[in-house]
Amino acid sequence: MDAREVKVIDTSGRNGQPGPEAWTKKPAEAPYGQVGESGGSAGAPTAGQPGSDIRIRLAYSNNETGFVQVAGEGPHTGQLWKIARDEKLRLNAKGGDGGAGGRGEDGQAGGRGRDGRDATRHRNGEDGWNGARGGDGGYGSNGADGAPAGNVLITVAEDDTDLLIPLEYDVRGGAGGVSGQHGEPGDGGVGGRGGSPHAWTERHGDRVAAYTRPGGNNGTNGSPGTRPSTFLSGGKAGPQGSIQIKVVRGDLSEATYPSPYSLQVVKFDIIDENEDGINEPGEHVYAHNIRVRNSGGMPSPETRSIHLLIQGTQFLEPITSEPVELPRSIQPGQEVDVPGVLRALIRNEWSEKPVGSVLNHFDNIQLLAIFHERLNRPIPNFCGLTQILIRYPIRLDPPTYLDCVAKGDRVRFKWVVHNDSKKSYGVEGLLKRVTATKLSDPARFFTLTHAAEDKPGEATDELPEIEPNSMITIDQDFSVDERTLEFSEGFLTLELMLSDPVTGKLRSVQKHQMHMQISGVYSLSPNPSYLLVVNSKTPNHAIHQIIALIRHRLHTYLDIFNLSLTGSYDSPVTNENVLKSYAGRSVIIFGNNFPYFNQGSKDPWSLLDPWHTGLLVKGGTSVLFAAVSNLEGLKTWAKDATFPAHDFTAGAQSFNDENVGKLVTQLRKTDSKAVSSNMVVHRFAVKKGLFRSVQSTVDSAADSAAKKLNKNLPLRRFIAVSDTEALKVAEKTGGVIVCEGVPKTSKMIASIGFFPQSILGTNNISDYDMYFVISCLPFAVKARMFWNMIGKSDASGVACSTLYTGIETLYHAPPDEASGQSKVDDKILQALCISLQLDISSELYRFSATRPRFPDPLNLSEKISQLPLFSQFFDTAPKTAQVDDIGKAQLLVSTLGSIHAISNPIGFWQTIKGAFAFLGNRKGQLTPAANERIFAAIASTCSANMATTVKAHMLQRSNQVKLGIQGIQGPKNFTAFGTRELAAFANVQVISMFDLTELKPFSIALNSSALQSHQQGYHDHRHGTTMLKGEADKLINEMVNPANSEDE
Repeated sequence: MDAREVKVIDTSGRNGQPGPEAWTKKPAEAPYGQVGESGGSAGAPTAGQPGSDIRIRLAYSNNETGFVQVAGEGPHTGQLWKIARDEKLRLNAKGGDGGAGGRGEDGQAGGRGRDGRDATRHRNGEDGWNGARGGDGGYGSNGADGAPAGNVLITVAEDDTDLLIPLEYDVRGGAGGVSGQHGEPGDGGVGGRGGSPHAWTERHGDRVAAYTRPGGNNGTNGSPGTRPSTFLSGGKAGPQGSIQIKVVRGDLSEATYPSPYSLQVVKFDIIDENEDGINEPGEHVYAHNIRVRNSGGMPSPETRSIHLLIQGTQFLEPITSEPVELPRSIQPGQEVDVPGVLRALIRNEWSEKPVGSVLNHFDNIQLLAIFHERLNRPIPNFCGLTQILIRYPIRLDPPTYLDCVAKGDRVRFKWVVHNDSKKSYGVEGLLKRVTATKLSDPARFFTLTHAAEDKPGEATDELPEIEPNSMITIDQDFSVDERTLEFSEGFLTLELMLSDPVTGKLRSVQKHQMHMQISGVYSLSPNPSYLLVVNSKTPNHAIHQIIALIRHRLHTYLDIFNLSLTGSYDSPVTNENVLKSYAGRSVIIFGNNFPYFNQGSKDPWSLLDPWHTGLLVKGGTSVLFAAVSNLEGLKTWAKDATFPAHDFTAGAQSFNDENVGKLVTQLRKTDSKAVSSNMVVHRFAVKKGLFRSVQSTVDSAADSAAKKLNKNLPLRRFIAVSDTEALKVAEKTGGVIVCEGVPKTSKMIASIGFFPQSILGTNNISDYDMYFVISCLPFAVKARMFWNMIGKSDASGVACSTLYTGIETLYHAPPDEASGQSKVDDKILQALCISLQLDISSELYRFSATRPRFPDPLNLSEKISQLPLFSQFFDTAPKTAQVDDIGKAQLLVSTLGSIHAISNPIGFWQTIKGAFAFLGNRKGQLTPAANERIFAAIASTCSANMATTVKAHMLQRSNQVKLGIQGIQGPKNFTAFGTRELAAFANVQVISMFDLTELKPFSIALNSSALQSHQQGYHDHRHGTTMLKGEADKLINEMVNPANSEDE
């Protein structure tokens, strides 16, 4: 028990004073040429003063319960102290400590030597003076001796020796003072600098003579002073005082003892109540075989009873009604065995533990010895701490379960129950303790196969018997209730139940919760438009927002594929990569990482074949990675997807030519809009060059091919590699393979940021996230929708029948919709136009930013044909007038104005370069043709009266865009300005998106080792995903629609 207050009787001696240090305030360095002064010596310290004796008499205060009355004797006669139960009395007769020795003063540094005078025409340079010697260090002093302590003399009656408990003693002799230190010697003075030499010339007629005078030598540095060599010692400790306890017996005889009794526990044993080796809440813990030693100088009280108890703690509640009495009059040095057993109840848990946690609480058992009769005060330092572990004998492993379950599936979850004790549990076990697991469905999302009829939301497995140190595996089947909403979160609670060891009442000792995403089942639409790839950690509100946007606002088809159901991108419908069913369509993949079938967290692209995906993107499939959490990891994957190189077999679209020039000419004739998702491979022959090996010539030819392709086909990307099959060293010939990668005009982007929650009761998506979903539409679809709506939309949007003209297969009308009533709202139309502006302007900038050497190998018609988005956009324009009201032409004006701005010179310098377009400036050459297509589109889509007005508004918009681009630092492209307009549309500060097609902006050549590394990286990725899928399939087969044991 810690005392609230410590009272003190203090007769200790004063401490001595330290040795004085009479240091002077002299400069650190002596004057020029003078020896440094020696440091002053420290004075001697003073010794400590002796402590005086303390004489007191102890008695119990009959007037105040639990108080010890202390009466002074000798010099303290007449003084009285009263010590309450929560107070202590310290008797301090300690001798005074000796003073510490002083430190000698440091010697002064010697003076510097004077510098010699410089040489002149008439004298040599003088030597510098030597530095002076440093001063000696001053003497330190020894420490002073400590003083002797006083004695403590206590008189107490034999019946009152329990009153010694509140006393503390300090009869230590004074400590000797520590020794001082000698001062440090001063450094020698620095020698003076010798005079500088002198040189001059004199003319004597036609002759010039040179003369010199030597300089002086530098003076030597002075020697340092000396440090005193005498040994300094600390003072001696003073002798210790004594404690004399005079005990007056009942017959008035006396006995004197050198110290009070000191009772301490030597050992004791701990056992739990049911002896299963587990200290369990609800049962008692026993302390027995207690052995106590008196390590003091007098016997323990003979007339006063001392009770032993277990110290109460947060978990331990001692049974105070069953104390054990310590044997009386234990002699100094004697050890005794204490008869009896102490008990303490291990309290049950008073609050619910966090879900998933296990009780493993380390507590300390400490025995208390208490004078219980009148002092009711524990004996200090009676027992050290013995640690025990409080836990339950039965333990439940975290259950094995799936993070995602689908409606219609029967799912089996498993868990393992351990018996960590030495005895069997269960109703048939040795202890007859009920042990069970209970699976609960609080929200009633599921149908529990083995639930009781009266409790359909609970399924209990009661264990008949579980042997000591063994485990049992339990499983339960369930299915998702048909009324449960798809893409909602359900959870099951699994509890381990164990009856109380005393009352027998069943209690929950451990709990786990299994949170699961309730998923729909994937199905392939007859005319798919969008594929949404989700996982168990994709926010359900984000999925519902996309469902509402695509199905109910855009009115097109949306299929949803859940990676956490399948473990891979394999379609259960086609048994192929699910993305293949959406070639030329839109794919949205949520970019959050998710737990992957007990194999750690994975990113969704880590399971996706990069080369197959790259080919699909090359063929026109638009891919959006939404809400990406690991952008750097995605970038690494996207770089690998840019140049597929796994099959070099020639196909129907392949070219084989005798040199790179002819091959490039053939490729320039291909339609950029007709690039397919096939692995198209081209070849050309190479002959060995002079002074080169065949392989070196082939590698050089591959480099040249990549440069030529960049110059001739700047928006398409190719990989040029050595053709190992064509390499024939003896014939001095080889070959180069050229494969087409993902074009720069493809759509593969990533958005950053989480989908915000919708207003309660709605599934409204933010304009920011809505834009990315709409921008993921294939360009041909966006272009068709744009021209369909021009002149036919209003503030409420445009009719679906109008918007989907020519692409009717993509239109998905709700089943309860009245014919022709559904519309696509204006927000979607605005997002569509912004997306088109960014796509086309980006294509124009990327193409015109290339700077081929004069002359440009591409003629004007080839330049236009190499702009697939620009060409396709204007080729789709209607040939009949649709716009007769300027109010319905704003989206047309905005979009064509942006295209016009990026197609024409921006600023003075681009205007100058455009004047010399014939020298190879591609933008200058494109400007007339682009303007012609823009004006023709206005003329064809607008009535004759309206075309002039629309054109004027379009040019005004173009000028605004140019001014906006000029006001932004960096390249003069539309992206930064368009992104700013997008931010205003989405009402956000920053647009966080990344174009994954920009990671490798040019065609490249790879030598053999680089190609091997490129292919090996792909094969390693495929091997890794195959291994992951194998483990996932194993778990799915065990847990989803498992065969019953009786069916096997």
